[in-house]
Amino acid sequence: MQKSFQPTAVKLKDNYKYVSDIYDQLMEKVDYKFWANYIKKLSSLYIRRNSRVLEVAAGNCNLAKYLSDYFSFYVASDISISMLKKNKSKNLNKVCCDMTSLPFKTHFDLVICAFDSLNYLTNKKTIAGFFVEIKNVLSEQGIFLFDAALERNSYKHQKYAIKKGKQNGVLFNRQSLYLHKSGIHKNIFEIIYPDGSKMKEIHRQKIYPLEFYFELLDKCGLYVVECFNAFTFRNCKSNDLRAQFVVKRKY
Repeated sequence: MQKSFQPTAVKLKDNYKYVSDIYDQLMEKVDYKFWANYIKKLSSLYIRRNSRVLEVAAGNCNLAKYLSDYFSFYVASDISISMLKKNKSKNLNKVCCDMTSLPFKTHFDLVICAFDSLNYLTNKKTIAGFFVEIKNVLSEQGIFLFDAALERNSYKHQKYAIKKGKQNGVLFNRQSLYLHKSGIHKNIFEIIYPDGSKMKEIHRQKIYPLEFYFELLDKCGLYVVECFNAFTFRNCKSNDLRAQFVVKRKY
């Protein structure tokens, strides 16, 4: 099995350079095994286990840990080299690249973009470019699985706007702020290291209406096969927390 790919030589922004040090503690309540099982069930309706799989925005590969053993060929990619380095597996293909400029010449039968990573693309032009990239790397009968956070999810997180924690001696404070008018959801992190040094990271997401994805996918040569309320097989509604899309190429 091929072990590595050679991305185009470009300088990438390490968006999670400091948050990577506290990410596991930050996401302690996320059941990655449950999430992976849902993706397995979804994908089994369309592809086989021997399919070629690409995960974009894979982070520190907590999801890939469960999925890469299931599929025979799996590539985990992320723009943050710090996040990828947190995964110590020597058997997982890992590529540091920007998901809006994918370096792969091969085609994949399944592309996964999980955990509302798409929401970090904060303008229509960038998302459209990403969808075109997906179309270019999808095999003819391939599927693209992505989930998107909806507005109700942002309001829910406003109830728990402040979070504090500690991982391996590193302290963190996170403030979550949703700006309804602009649709921007900010997560502001202060990271405090054992030597007393402090770092700050601000992560921004754009919350789009459900209909937005249908319209833009269509313009980019893709179409929605199914749109579920995430983690279920019920049709998604605009007031759900998160939408799970199953997408294919139009031509």
